[in-house]
Amino acid sequence: MTRIRNQRGVALPMVLLVTVVLTILLAAGFAAMSSERRITANDEATLDAFALSETGLELFLAKRDSFGFTAAPPAVSESTRIALGGGYADVVLKQVRKDTVGGRYGYAIRSHGVSTVASLTGTPRAERTVAQYAVWQTGSMKVLSGWTSLTGLQKNGNSGTLTGDDGCGQADTVAGVAVPTNPGYTGQTGPVSGKPPILNLGTQQQAAASTGIDWDGVVNKNAVQPDITIPPGSWPSFTNPNYWPVIKLIGDWTLPGAGQGTLIVTGNLTISGSNMWNGIILAGGNLTSNGNNTVEGAVVSGLNVALGQSLPQASVGNGTKTYQYNSCNVAKAMAKMGQLVGYTNAWVDNWPAY
Repeated sequence: MTRIRNQRGVALPMVLLVTVVLTILLAAGFAAMSSERRITANDEATLDAFALSETGLELFLAKRDSFGFTAAPPAVSESTRIALGGGYADVVLKQVRKDTVGGRYGYAIRSHGVSTVASLTGTPRAERTVAQYAVWQTGSMKVLSGWTSLTGLQKNGNSGTLTGDDGCGQADTVAGVAVPTNPGYTGQTGPVSGKPPILNLGTQQQAAASTGIDWDGVVNKNAVQPDITIPPGSWPSFTNPNYWPVIKLIGDWTLPGAGQGTLIVTGNLTISGSNMWNGIILAGGNLTSNGNNTVEGAVVSGLNVALGQSLPQASVGNGTKTYQYNSCNVAKAMAKMGQLVGYTNAWVDNWPAY
């Protein structure tokens, strides 16, 4: 009887010991599970923050002007916060190189992504920083002549000037006019000068390809972002000599007035009277010139040929009009189309500061 009582007295401590051990094991299991869950959540949040920072950087590089920054080249410092799904990115641009003579400007662009997705209690918001060295690349245009017409050109009268001589004396002389073989150039050749005066571009398809202009992209895919589209917009004032906008005219138009910049016309364009345009004219249809007007820059007309349209030969009317290549005006017009381009192998992850 005594032995039985002693054995019963041992059972209770054994039960307590087993209970304590099981409790410890269970607590350890929960702690391990919680730790693993926190690690997984942290990894996911870190990836989210990385995606936010990288997305912010790429958006700024591709669409800087959409965030209100239109200076060309960019200013010494620019910064913005880009709201994104699940967080935001603070993007800061700093100029690190300035070569005014060579026209080369280098920048460091940093994007700090912050995830605002709800996290585990006690876990701070995930953050990540990436950076990229970039250069400001100015827009450029392949200029074949003072006036390139994919529908040929008919010059009426022997007055006026159609020349590829650079009006600002900074670039080599180009052709006076450039046209496909059929229809080619007809009428008076006295007003035409350049190297050569008349450049033969082959077939219309070859002529369209030689311009290097993606007209379908410009007209239908917003490859060039206009500052003003008419309609619904209205013709601007050009009182500011530094205002060189990109204007897109939908349909057939008569030039409303003098101006400067890049003029994109989806249909035919008529220039009458003494109106003047400095810069670039890209016309889908024919450009008809009446009166004593002047264009200093570069003209490409008949671009709808690249879209498969058939157009009649363009006509240049009588009058002492001037169509002259001007590399300075082309450069000023193309400055609106510059962009930041990232250097190869110049991307950094978790860059803390400049």
